[in-house]
Amino acid sequence: MLVSAFIAAGPPSRLLEEAIDARLELVLLEPVVAELERILTGKLSFELQRWREIEALLGELAVELVAAPAGAPEVVTGDPDDDLILACAITARVEVLVSGNRKPLPPVGERDGVRILTPQALLAELRGE
Repeated sequence: MLVSAFIAAGPPSRLLEEAIDARLELVLLEPVVAELERILTGKLSFELQRWREIEALLGELAVELVAAPAGAPEVVTGDPDDDLILACAITARVEVLVSGNRKPLPPVGERDGVRILTPQALLAELRGE
């Protein structure tokens, strides 16, 4: 979701604006930040200075930065990276994990008290729809 927020207009970027306007709290997960850096600087060739600006913005917006839990995460999704992200969200006791994956982790719903929503669904909730 964060990659999309920084490369195109749409629901992910609108959620980032909601965090900027303090209408929602952003909890960052270290594995997500690492993946964001890898994709933006590696695959999408963002310059290092641009990445540092994004990293600084996220650091200012985030109310918490959650480290990966020790040990291997529970196998839930079949994708070790997604399992790690889900484990971080559960450990942090976030209310909502926003996933823009075409194959959400796990299918959009709820896992151990963490609701998993698409960016569009969270925006609809914020608008009271």
